Amino acid sequence: MQKAQVTGYGPSVIESTERAGNTWWALIRGKLAACWWQLLAVQVLFAGAVVAELRLSVALDGSGLRMAGDLFLLAANGLTAAWSWSAVLRILDGGHGILSALRPDLRRVWRLAGWLVALDVFGLLRLLCDIDVNAYVDIAFSPMMKAVLLGSVYLLFAAALLPMAILLEGRGFRRAFRLSHGGWSTVLRVLPVVLIGSVASSGLQYWQTTTLGTFPAPPHAVLVQVAAALGGALKDALTAVLLYAAYRLSSPADSSVKPPTARRS
Repeated sequence: MQKAQVTGYGPSVIESTERAGNTWWALIRGKLAACWWQLLAVQVLFAGAVVAELRLSVALDGSGLRMAGDLFLLAANGLTAAWSWSAVLRILDGGHGILSALRPDLRRVWRLAGWLVALDVFGLLRLLCDIDVNAYVDIAFSPMMKAVLLGSVYLLFAAALLPMAILLEGRGFRRAFRLSHGGWSTVLRVLPVVLIGSVASSGLQYWQTTTLGTFPAPPHAVLVQVAAALGGALKDALTAVLLYAAYRLSSPADSSVKPPTARRS
C-alpha cells in the first residue's frame, strides 16, 4: 500500500519495503538517469556559493573579526545547505527544472537552516574557541572529544532524512529520527551513506589544506579549489539521491498527522 504526501515539491510517496533492495537500486538508477545533470548543476552552483562564503569568512578573520567570520560561516553554511536541499528535492520529488527548483519555500528553508546550524557540532566548537579558548582546549584535548566525535556521527545519521521531513512533509526532527530509525533496512541504507560521505568530505578538506596550506599560495591554487568544489558537488549530488531513495522506502508516514497543505511556487 502506498501513501501520498502533497507538498510544494511534488507528489512524495513512501513506498512499500517489499523487494526493498531491488526497488532501492532501481529508484536510484531511475533518478540518476532522469535528472543527473540538473542535480550536478545545482550542486556546482551552491558549491560556488560555499567557496565565496569561505573567502568572505577568511577576509573577516584577516581583519581581526575572527568571531564574526566564524559566526557568518556557520549561519551561511546552514542557509546554503538548506537552500541546496530545497532545490535538489524539488528536482527529485517534483520534476522541476533548475530555475523553478531554485525558488524555495522560504519558511521551510529557514526552518531547516536553523536545524542544520544547531546540528553543526564543529562549527559550534569553532565559536566556543572564539569565545573561550580554554574551554575549547579542555574539550578538544580530553577524552570527552571522542564522545563528541561519536556523537556528531550519530547526529549526522539521526538527521540524515531531516531535509525530507521538513521540506517534503513540513515536519521536524522527531519525524526525521523516526524515519532513520524505522528499521534495519533503513539503517543499512542511510548509515553507510553518512559514513562514506563524511570520510569523502574530510578527505577533500584535508587535500585542500595540505595542498594550499603554504604561503605564498601555489600557482595552481585555483585549480585545486575548482577540483575540490566539483568533487564536493558530485559527492553531494550522489548523497542526495541515495538519501532520497532511502526516504522513499522508509517507514510509512504517521497517520496521526495530516500532510501539509499544497503550496506552489
